[in-house]
Amino acid sequence: MNKLAIAYSDDYLGWRLGSGDGSHPTKPERAQIAVQLLTQELPANSFEVIEPTVLDGDRSKLETIHTAEYVSQVLDLGRSGEWGGSKPELGQIAFQMFAGTARLVELIAAGEALVGFNPQGAKHHAQKIKSEGFCVFNDHAWAALEFKRLGLKPLYIDWDVNAGDGVQNLLADTDIPTFSIHGHGIYPTHSDTWLREKSGQGNYEYSNPDQHWYNYNLAQGQGDQAFQCAMDLIAEKVDEYQPDVILLAAGADGHEGEHWGLKYTYEGYSYAAEKVAELAKKHCQGRVLIGGAGGYQPFTHTPRIWANVVKQITAVS
Repeated sequence: MNKLAIAYSDDYLGWRLGSGDGSHPTKPERAQIAVQLLTQELPANSFEVIEPTVLDGDRSKLETIHTAEYVSQVLDLGRSGEWGGSKPELGQIAFQMFAGTARLVELIAAGEALVGFNPQGAKHHAQKIKSEGFCVFNDHAWAALEFKRLGLKPLYIDWDVNAGDGVQNLLADTDIPTFSIHGHGIYPTHSDTWLREKSGQGNYEYSNPDQHWYNYNLAQGQGDQAFQCAMDLIAEKVDEYQPDVILLAAGADGHEGEHWGLKYTYEGYSYAAEKVAELAKKHCQGRVLIGGAGGYQPFTHTPRIWANVVKQITAVS
């Protein structure tokens, strides 16, 4: 068994949103570079790269988390709010990204991998009936439900600078806990992930234990200290829930080089990754499913942060 499975195909490089001219901030090269870093820096016998192959039955999987009408709009008509006009090829790439996560879930559940990484996974804003925030199909919400169906106890952690509202909404009626660390007062401003009346008043928690969702809203400029504090609070809750598998949206867009203002450093991400690794080893026999989520420094910090996080979690698992 390889400890790490990576879902990647150069087909991901076709993920050109918006007008498709390459100007969209979600540049697919970030995924390619992250995988190159991992394959160059990890021992050859410690990982495998798998194709994100769409299999029979995967469309039915999509329809357990999204409506059939929405799935048809994307796959059959090639339409989404994330690009202009009809582009069936982009619908198929979105499907491949989902399939990459599905294949990793299968490997982890079968005991054939401990850690799975899909750099184009964790499309955490996608809602039941629509795309949102550059996210078309919500692979991690589906993965959490699938792990539960297979008899495991999943738990979701999201440290993207934007809240994991889609995952929270899709899992709110289950007993699967979701945790999101994000910037206060920024996208998505319409969701139940931050309190509007407290806008600008700093760090605070907005949670609903009855629905098992927890949000840690961080003020701009507080950097690693606030990030680490939120991770420590999450760790306490993880100990209470005692999951069998952790799902992680490892957004790199809180980095100090991004414009969002959270100002995390490499050390901050290292602390967070170490905390997840320790929790996975303690409760989950090392099982972690990682998706890249956001990050808009595609040729430098984003893939480097992703690779570092994956390496650190894999080393401990």
